[in-house]
Amino acid sequence: MWREDLEKEFNTTFMNRSITGLMMVIPFFSLIYFANSFLTNIVITVISILIFLEWRGLAKERNLTVDLLFIIFFILGYIVFQEYFLFFFVSLLAVFWFIFSIFLFRNKLELISSIHFDNNALRLIVIAGFYSSLLLLVQTIEINHLLVFIIIVNTSLADICAYLVGSRFGKTPLLKNISPNKTFEGFVGGIAASLSFGLLMYYVYQLPISMVPIIIFSSLYAFVGDYFMSYLKRKSNLKDTGSILPGHGGILDRIDSHLSATTIFTFLFLLIQTIGI
Repeated sequence: MWREDLEKEFNTTFMNRSITGLMMVIPFFSLIYFANSFLTNIVITVISILIFLEWRGLAKERNLTVDLLFIIFFILGYIVFQEYFLFFFVSLLAVFWFIFSIFLFRNKLELISSIHFDNNALRLIVIAGFYSSLLLLVQTIEINHLLVFIIIVNTSLADICAYLVGSRFGKTPLLKNISPNKTFEGFVGGIAASLSFGLLMYYVYQLPISMVPIIIFSSLYAFVGDYFMSYLKRKSNLKDTGSILPGHGGILDRIDSHLSATTIFTFLFLLIQTIGI
C-alpha cells in the first residue's frame, strides 16, 4: 500500500512539478546569464518578501510592530555595516540549521517546542538569513552569478533526484513520523546527484577542490530544510503552505530546501575563503 501511494503521487504530480519548476527557473537563470546584479537583487528581494508574506499568513499570531521594527533594523544595519551585517545573519541562521539538524537526525524534534509558524523570531531569522545569503553571493567578486547558479541548480537537482529515486525505488522510510513518503533511497539519490554535479563544476570551471564538499554538504542541508517545512506543516495540520504554484503548493513548499542549503553554502564558502583554503 505504501509503495502504491508513492507511485500514484509520482504519476499525478511529477508533470505539474516539472512545468512549475521550469517556469520559476528560466527567469532567474536569465538574470544569471546576463550577470545583471541589480536586477538579480530585485528578484531576490521580491522572492524574500513573498516568502515573508506567505509565512506570516500562516501564523495565527502576528505582530506588525515587531515585523516593521525588524525590517527597519535590517535596512539600517545593512547601510551601516554592509557585508559584515549580512554575514552576521548568515552565521546566525547557519548555527540554527546545524542545531536543528542534530535534533532532526536524532529524531528528537519534539524537544524544540519553539519550532512553529507562530514563532515571529524564527520567521524573521530564517528569511533574513536566506536573503542575506543570496545578497552576499551576488556581491562576491568575479564569480558571483556562477555561485548563484551552482546553489540553485545543486539544490534543485538534489530535490528532483531524491524525488525520482524515492518514488521509483524507495523502500526504506526516512524519518517517517515527519514526512512518511521520503525514503533513504531518495536521500542517497539526491546526495549522489549533488556529488556528480559538484565534480562537474570543479572540472568545467576549474574551481577550488574545496567547492566539491561545500556543494555536497549544502545538498545535505537541502533535505534538512525540506524536513523543517514538513515539520512546520505537520504541527499546523497543513498539506501545503499555499496554492499559488501548481504541483508545489505555496512558495514555501518550493523554496524550503533553498532556505537552508543557500545559507549553509554561503556560510561555508565565505568561511573557507577567509581561512584561505
